[in-house]
Amino acid sequence: MFWERFYSLCLKRGKKPNPVGKEIGLSSGIISKWKAGGIPNGETLMKLSKYFDVSIDYLLGISPHIEIKETDIEPIFSDSELKDRILNNAEILNGIGLSYLAEYSDYLVTKTKYRNVETISFKKSDSDIDNKL
Repeated sequence: MFWERFYSLCLKRGKKPNPVGKEIGLSSGIISKWKAGGIPNGETLMKLSKYFDVSIDYLLGISPHIEIKETDIEPIFSDSELKDRILNNAEILNGIGLSYLAEYSDYLVTKTKYRNVETISFKKSDSDIDNKL
C-alpha cells in the first residue's frame, strides 16, 4: 500500500520516485526497498508527509483521506482537556517519542485549518490506534 501511494504522489508532482527521494536526502537503494514492500521509518515518513502535504496515515494506507478534514473529526474534548491529555502524555515520553510529538505539533501548528478548531478528537478509539502501532 505504501509504495502505491508514494508512487502515485510522485506522479502527481510530475516526478519519478528516485528524484523525490534525493530531494529529501534518501538513497535510491531505500526507494528500491520500498518498491519491494518495505516501509520507511518514522523520520522519513514525516519528511514525506511534509513534502507531499499529506497525512502519515494516508501514506501508510491507514486512511483513505489524503489529508485530515473536519468531517474526519468530531468534537468530544474541550481545548483544556486536550492540552492536559497532551501534557500528561509528554511527561511519560522521552527521546524519540518527544521528538515525534514536537515534530507533529509543529506540523499541526503550521496548518492554518487547525488553528481555530475549538474542540477535536479523532473518531478512532485508543485501542484502534494501539493496534496500528
